[in-house]
Amino acid sequence: MRELARDTRNLLIYRAAWGGSQNFLGARWVERLVDNCPARLRERVALRLLSLSPHYFFDSDIQGEHARARQSRQILADTLIAPHLTGQSRVLDYGCGPGYLAAAVADKAAYVDAVDISRGVLSCARALNARPNVSYQTPGELGRRSAAADVAYSFAVVQHLRTPVLTQMLGILGGQVRSGGVLLIHFAIPDQVWRTEAEWLASRSLRGRARLRYGLNCFGRSAAEMTDLVAMSGFTDVSVQSLSGRADLPADDIAEQHWLIARRKSG
Repeated sequence: MRELARDTRNLLIYRAAWGGSQNFLGARWVERLVDNCPARLRERVALRLLSLSPHYFFDSDIQGEHARARQSRQILADTLIAPHLTGQSRVLDYGCGPGYLAAAVADKAAYVDAVDISRGVLSCARALNARPNVSYQTPGELGRRSAAADVAYSFAVVQHLRTPVLTQMLGILGGQVRSGGVLLIHFAIPDQVWRTEAEWLASRSLRGRARLRYGLNCFGRSAAEMTDLVAMSGFTDVSVQSLSGRADLPADDIAEQHWLIARRKSG
């Protein structure tokens, strides 16, 4: 009975913190709560809020998940992103979430523009992963700048986006990456777990429709589909590689999926 009451309470808080489609922790009160709580409590509050979202933490051990996220994103930064960086690189992290990867990349680059649609999760990122050379911002705030990124990346984001939103995201990246700059995108190939967007849309079950609208979307996309979408956004030299064996990540399925590498067209 106690566990049921706790789960019900958490669900109510999660729904109250929801900011719209795939905008978890996007309610304005989340941002205000994190920003205005005493400094000595800010990290604890941010971690607690992240534990209520459906895709940041996977276990009830909040401090353990905090350590796991920091470790796994450091591995991603070291093994997959660092080879494309110099100490002078300006980097764009699209869909930065709580900022663990942005903070790791910031140690290897001159500057990181870290972008997310959720103002609440951006406040959590500032509380947990602030760095002097990282700016946490919304896509609208980024759009008022000319970042001229040398490298742009997006991890654990594409599989949660409907195609029109993904197309919009790639258009933003196409406008922010400099001529000849590098794009790195992680995505999941369709399989028994990662159903395609079309399969989700075809579902007529009440549970399936509710999850599509309110839950965390999890779409698989083929290498050909991703290649075409990226090419239409002004990128060339597109290649797709399996991440299997590339990075040993603790309790994270990214290492079993794929990533795409492309360059912004010159001229």
